[in-house]
Amino acid sequence: MSVKGKVYLCGQEFLNEEYGYTNNMRSSLLYGYVFLSLLGVSCGQRQSDPYAGAALLYTPEYAKGFLLKEVGNNRILQSESFTYILYPRSDSLQNRGKLNHIPYPITHAVCLSTTHVAYLETIGKSKVITGVSGAQYLSNAAIREAVVQGNVLDVGYEGTLNYEKVLSLHPDVVFAYAIPGASDAYLKPLIQMGVPVIYLSDFLEVHPLGKAEYMVAFSALFDFPVFEDAVSTFRTICTEYFHLTTYVTDIAFTPKILMNAPFKDVWYFPGGKNYLSTLISDAGGVVLGSKEGVIESQPVSLEQAYLYALEADIWLHPNACRTLHDLAESELRFAQIPAFKSQSVYNNTLRSTVGGGSDFWERGVTEPHIILADLIKIFHPQLLPEHEFVYYERLANK
Repeated sequence: MSVKGKVYLCGQEFLNEEYGYTNNMRSSLLYGYVFLSLLGVSCGQRQSDPYAGAALLYTPEYAKGFLLKEVGNNRILQSESFTYILYPRSDSLQNRGKLNHIPYPITHAVCLSTTHVAYLETIGKSKVITGVSGAQYLSNAAIREAVVQGNVLDVGYEGTLNYEKVLSLHPDVVFAYAIPGASDAYLKPLIQMGVPVIYLSDFLEVHPLGKAEYMVAFSALFDFPVFEDAVSTFRTICTEYFHLTTYVTDIAFTPKILMNAPFKDVWYFPGGKNYLSTLISDAGGVVLGSKEGVIESQPVSLEQAYLYALEADIWLHPNACRTLHDLAESELRFAQIPAFKSQSVYNNTLRSTVGGGSDFWERGVTEPHIILADLIKIFHPQLLPEHEFVYYERLANK
């Protein structure tokens, strides 16, 4: 990654003396690429990049969905197809209302994904959040309380988005997401009313550090010290993540991992390049039935899945079950699976909410090193004897 004349590569610092910048590095449930689009423009390829000659402000090493450049005091948040111009708030008079232009530092933001809340929390800027989507799914206790107190509004989601609430908040930006093949028509009225909307593709990143790296993209919407701190935080996460991987370099035993449980009579297994498969591999495990080189989760017949289950040493993510009793109640045959019998079943539900939210998919995307530590504790408990679970729990026998 690069920042203002220095090149940072997960804990090591280099200097590009010729240009002061570098351009030789770059990323639960859906995969592929979502391009950062603005104002509902068609998703065609950009014919030419008017900012091709702009200085690189930050080149991600793991994330594939964004790039940061700068021209003067303006920052450019860019994807493969679209561009956002982030201009100093002091220049609002000449920039307000222009297509693709958003002032920084932002002071009011609406987050349509819980991960957006987590990124802003991680960089210390959650107080700019004035609207959220689906507050019942939030794990962030402070924001949930702010919703209760009326200081943050729940603006609904997708087809039920409350445009009047959004407009009443006068947001500098609405952070949104787009699902490939799905309609984003519900956002068009906001765009037509002049509300800036930034589409982010963090949930499509396949590397755990790629998801976490979006904290840097969010920090570009604030003053430079916030940006620098975000880069420093991400560097620390990289260092801790790779330090943890050294614990499993010389392991003598690689546990076989059974993933998930049937959904509507179909059992989905993550692909070999999947976000979760990467975490499991880096923690010293191997996912059964995972197709090498594939990102998307693949459906597997129940018969084949049970054959994999007989091989498994450990079972992860059995839907929303938190006890072995609940798991057996959902399907009696589960009780015959060896990992069930040995009580080696774990789920990422330790920090779940009553409303159905999961902090694993909220705060967890900014803490891949902690998730990795949890998994190492599960697979190789002797390597991290002092570590206490943060996101995972062992299914209780009751």
